[in-house]
Amino acid sequence: MINNENRALIRRYLYSMINMYGIIPLRHAYHIFEHQNPLLNVDEDDFWEFTMLDQSNQDYNIAGEKELAKQEDGDDDEDEEFYLYGDWVLMDLPEDFNQLKRRQHDRIYYVPAKDEFLRRENEWYYERTTATEEYRQYLRDTNPDLSDDRLEEAFFEALTQLHSVSYGSSPEDAVEAIPKQLRRMEFNVPEGQEKELERLLRRMLDGTRQEALRGKMYKYHDLPTALEMIESKGLSPENVEKIHTGEIDAIEIARDVEPKQPDLAEQLVSLYQQ
Repeated sequence: MINNENRALIRRYLYSMINMYGIIPLRHAYHIFEHQNPLLNVDEDDFWEFTMLDQSNQDYNIAGEKELAKQEDGDDDEDEEFYLYGDWVLMDLPEDFNQLKRRQHDRIYYVPAKDEFLRRENEWYYERTTATEEYRQYLRDTNPDLSDDRLEEAFFEALTQLHSVSYGSSPEDAVEAIPKQLRRMEFNVPEGQEKELERLLRRMLDGTRQEALRGKMYKYHDLPTALEMIESKGLSPENVEKIHTGEIDAIEIARDVEPKQPDLAEQLVSLYQQ
């Protein structure tokens, strides 16, 4: 059983995850939580049961891949992937889900330190930088009669678009979308200044400490550490167990191992597919 204190912590993690990633396999969500809180000894089955039951009272969702992809196959599949996601990310099923899966397919996810990670439970978390303040000043200069409320509306519209990078959009697509969206919202974006604004927005994206917004995604174990374990110890029983439990992603490791040890890479892929 999970006590009330641990339930509250799990919820904080779930909100941080959907705000950082938009969508994430639930098994990975558990690994992130367990990796950063090993002394709590929260069992994976209890974690799954709690999150599945708790979602009805929260602003996060959990659903199987078949439901999200709107597959007609009704057969039960014990290996079906279940996803934690924010409903604002998957507004149009199955198109949004399939597109997001394609975008995230080859990316390495990123998890900051625990305190930094949990700041993301606030969906509007960002760090004030020179670039964020210059963007606010740009809005004031180009819209001199802007009220404080409208200023914040324009600011957070940009932040929303930049968040899409962590969900799989390219930085260029996100940055280029902001001037267009501002005009739709009836803000003034002077003709001929789009490139200047885009340069500012790139600095805003790169200058924050929101690593996920810079296109990095989570890896619940340090990739170099997992890679070193495979390269030094090969397919030891311990490493095989970690692959089967998802602690080590054999496919990701195989890509890095292949140039130096193609035979080991082939064994990793074969093991992953069993």
